[in-house]
Amino acid sequence: MKPKWKLAALLLVSAAAVAAAALYIKSADSGDRSGQAAGTPPAASVHASPAPDGIPSAQSQGAPASDAPEKLVNPEQMKQDLDFLTETLVQVHPALINGWSSGQQQVISEAYDMIQTARTEEGFYFIVNTITSLLQDGHTNMYWELQNQKLLNLPLFWSREGLIVTQDRGKLHTGDIVTAISRRSIGDLEQELAKIIPAENNQWVRVQGTVLLRVEFMLRHLGLAADDRVEITVTRGGGSITETLILTDKPLQKEYSHYPKGEVPFSYSFEDELSLGIFQLNTCENTRKYLVTVKQFFDEVKARGIQHVAVDLRSNGGGDSSVIEEFLSYTNVKSYYGYGSLMRYSQQLQNIRGAEQNSGYVVSEPSLNHILMKTLYPFRGKLYLLTSAHTFSSANMFAVIVQDNGLGQIIGEATGNQPSSYGDVLTFQLPASGIRFQSSFKQFTRPAPERDPADSVQPDIEAYTTATDILERRDAQLEKLREVVRADLK
Repeated sequence: MKPKWKLAALLLVSAAAVAAAALYIKSADSGDRSGQAAGTPPAASVHASPAPDGIPSAQSQGAPASDAPEKLVNPEQMKQDLDFLTETLVQVHPALINGWSSGQQQVISEAYDMIQTARTEEGFYFIVNTITSLLQDGHTNMYWELQNQKLLNLPLFWSREGLIVTQDRGKLHTGDIVTAISRRSIGDLEQELAKIIPAENNQWVRVQGTVLLRVEFMLRHLGLAADDRVEITVTRGGGSITETLILTDKPLQKEYSHYPKGEVPFSYSFEDELSLGIFQLNTCENTRKYLVTVKQFFDEVKARGIQHVAVDLRSNGGGDSSVIEEFLSYTNVKSYYGYGSLMRYSQQLQNIRGAEQNSGYVVSEPSLNHILMKTLYPFRGKLYLLTSAHTFSSANMFAVIVQDNGLGQIIGEATGNQPSSYGDVLTFQLPASGIRFQSSFKQFTRPAPERDPADSVQPDIEAYTTATDILERRDAQLEKLREVVRADLK
């Protein structure tokens, strides 16, 4: 069988966060030379040329995948794949050193019971996905190929108030709160998504769910799309409004981004009247360009006499965690406590990464790291980080290191994964169906483990985006940052 499943391309976008404006879920490998990266690990990927705002064009060659006959996977093939998946996870994942629990084994048994007759590849995907979801690890998941999928042309943002429409579509207006999709309540759908999306907290379920609720295969799986029509019910001013939208395979227009991030992996700007420098870090890539950009930024910080520096991580889904120390090397931080880890060895790790052993594990405790200063004039002012539910993996580590070491303040929203979590992944392919998946092989422990358990990095200063912010095109986190800086200047 020729697989239609493909590994998500390791592109620039792959290490960035899943921005609400971007209608795709990204993934990244974990090429972290420091051993503390855990790329972004979503459940789906798109291989399409992105529009200027990062939204894939969703262009297709020939008939859309949804119009093509679905290939079937027979019971023997599905059993082969389930065997491979369960055995690989139990050999690689740190949570399974002692094997599957009885409750997990029950779910796995139910999955085997469901493969007695042939199924479509799409149907089989949701069966194997129940197994990876058992680990509640945002880095361990199945990939879904979204190329040529029809899309719901309705920009959305999931706030604490609910699922918000971010741009007018027909009778639906910016700021409307979605209460139901095809007559199923958003609360009910959120519970369904939590069973499908591997995640460590509800924030990540909502981040991924906002994307998946716009993609044909998920709408179809949840019974929300009939004849390419999806009924949306919203509330506005105490009243209820319903509109029916048609799924489209046409390129989507550029959509509003509630976390402005530009079109490059990193950039910076200054607000001299506030003595504020903002470094926009959309992906953790410790490239030569990053090194040069950080140096240029701090050279200007020195030249302008800047007293406040903020790192914007709101659209950052991770990558290489060594970007953290590189940034701190231009500040007066001489040392900090880093992450501890449990690294699990396996035959797979040896084959793929060239590890020196093929079994066992090694535990490293959180330790004090000394920083090699890169400047004679380190920044001595105040440091802030802006976070959101899209802040994930190495970007989450940045926030944890700053918070646990008391290096600065976190402003914004709770992050998308736990401060202590799994990460650093190996990628595999099921032998029969060709479905790709990845599994963590490390467990990371935050610098201040006494602060656990915690399901996310909670901001020191909260600033959550609301429906009113969306309606008024107001940047809640940036405005809060300015408010804090103004108060400090006084």
